[in-house]
Amino acid sequence: MEDHREARKTYGSDRAQLAYGLRPDGTLAHITEVQRGLACGCICPACDGKLVARTKDDHQVPHFAHNSGEACGGGPETVLHLLAKEAFRANPKMLLPERPALDERKVVTKPGQEVETEFLRLEYTDPKKIIPDLYVRALGYDLFVEIAVTHFSDEAKIQLLREHRIPAVEVDLSRLPRDSTREAIADAVLRTAPRHWLYHPGIDAAEAKRRADEQKWQAEIEKRQANAQARHARRVNELVHAYRTAPSHTMMDEAPRLAELQTVGLGEHVGITVAGVGCFAVPPAVWQTRILTEVFHDRCLGNGVCKAVPITQHLEKAGVIRSPFHRVSGAVANDAATVEPNFAPPWKAVDAYLKHLAGAGVLVSHGYGMALASKFAEPWKARTLAEKRRTDVMQAAVQTVDWILAQLPGDERGTMTGDSWLNTIHAESGMTYRAALQADLEVPKIAGEIDAIVDMLEKRGPLPQGAVGLPIGAAIERRKAQMAKQADELRAKRMEEAKRLRLSRHDRLCVDAEKELSGPDLGNFLNTKRDDLSGMTPLESAQDSETGLNRARNVLFDLVRQRAREAEADAERKRYQEKITADAKRSLPPEHADTFLNGRDDDLGRTTPLLFAKDDSTYRKALKKLSEWQREFGQPF
Repeated sequence: MEDHREARKTYGSDRAQLAYGLRPDGTLAHITEVQRGLACGCICPACDGKLVARTKDDHQVPHFAHNSGEACGGGPETVLHLLAKEAFRANPKMLLPERPALDERKVVTKPGQEVETEFLRLEYTDPKKIIPDLYVRALGYDLFVEIAVTHFSDEAKIQLLREHRIPAVEVDLSRLPRDSTREAIADAVLRTAPRHWLYHPGIDAAEAKRRADEQKWQAEIEKRQANAQARHARRVNELVHAYRTAPSHTMMDEAPRLAELQTVGLGEHVGITVAGVGCFAVPPAVWQTRILTEVFHDRCLGNGVCKAVPITQHLEKAGVIRSPFHRVSGAVANDAATVEPNFAPPWKAVDAYLKHLAGAGVLVSHGYGMALASKFAEPWKARTLAEKRRTDVMQAAVQTVDWILAQLPGDERGTMTGDSWLNTIHAESGMTYRAALQADLEVPKIAGEIDAIVDMLEKRGPLPQGAVGLPIGAAIERRKAQMAKQADELRAKRMEEAKRLRLSRHDRLCVDAEKELSGPDLGNFLNTKRDDLSGMTPLESAQDSETGLNRARNVLFDLVRQRAREAEADAERKRYQEKITADAKRSLPPEHADTFLNGRDDDLGRTTPLLFAKDDSTYRKALKKLSEWQREFGQPF
């Protein structure tokens, strides 16, 4: 039971610790191969004590137990040793572990390989006082194989192997279950169990090469470190010397756009002394002015963050930073500052200046960087836009003046150019044209006069009212002559066109009249003066204008319609006259019929019935009168 509890304690499962016993013939028997109890006839492989076979019939994990009751403890390890050694009797293949090796003077890892083995002997006591578990031959050389279960090779043994240059491999079976089968033990010792080289000459050679390489590398590193320290010291000394010999700058050095800063109230914030000013090729007022104007106002960094390092890079590209102070490392800068207390690298000088501006309320935090405070940015932007507009106007004026001068003959323009014209005097203001164009009140008038001159030279528009100081007198006279000639030509052209139109209207009216009238009626119509045509004849009205033509056509159409109505009335009157005549002749005797038709009658408007009957109404009245005559002189109808 004690062995059973020890097995459970050791392996965490119900597995036997001693599963093999030694038969009288020296072979190992597995617990499943023997009879129960002492009838097994086995002894302990380690202490030679009698063993009792305890099988499943005892309701325990099958195992061997010492008959004396106390286990020697060495049996399981001895069993593994013996079975592992048995695996080599058939000259099997064995997996050798990987190892360091030399390949063309390079240290590489030689992968593990499976090799053929030749069994030589067991537990051989070498004359060199080395006792290996196995002595085999592989790859043409003798190889010691150590089987480790609970005791592993110590340094003393490894040192002996190294001294005698005997290759040796140790196979670790410490995790192999003690009740493993022969096959499992053989597979573990030959292939699957962990293994490593105790010694191999190639390992020592590789290690020696690795140590030599490491020593060489370490020496190279130490040399580089020494060189780096020397370069560092030289760089620090050069930096300090360059800083101490920085050129002095006088207050007369002109800062670009300083007047612009003074206009927006930033003049007092340039020329600030900070540590590191000797790194710059210009005085503080200059590089600080460039920071305010180019970086924060002109936004030369685009969408980049406005902070010390990007600003310093901008100044470096602009040539503002002296070359010895380009790309100063932090270590060099710190050591240089230790030697020269006033030294600071350019980016720290810029950073100190930015902190000054932030403390003065000129800059405010913006994202990861800084931005100009709105109380300065907004009026400055407005001023810049106004200045840009004035500059654009001046440039446009100069370009236009250059074009005007190019249109003049050389003897008229002389040596004048657009730029020289800016320095001539504007008569009305007494200022130069440069100053006058910068004065907002004068710009519209000057621009208008220049545009008028351009229009004149391009032969359009009226003559200019002023010359704006340009030699255009002869050009104006030439334009006057051109305009007079053009006026005469236009007048003649208009007269010719008017004549053509008069003839056209004359012909159009004649065509219309000939369609409606003929003979004397045509001539009478065309040549008779009429009040409704303002006392003109239709031909005269048509020749006068298109409106006159339309009026003459209306008169013609009215005449035609009137004649049509008269003709229709005549036809109707004739029809009714014929009708009343027929009625009279039918209802009255011939002598009375003629008297009736041609006799005047007061009831018929003092006219005869024949003349009175001209429509249905008058016909009925005449017919009524005929009825009276018929009652008196004739017979009914």
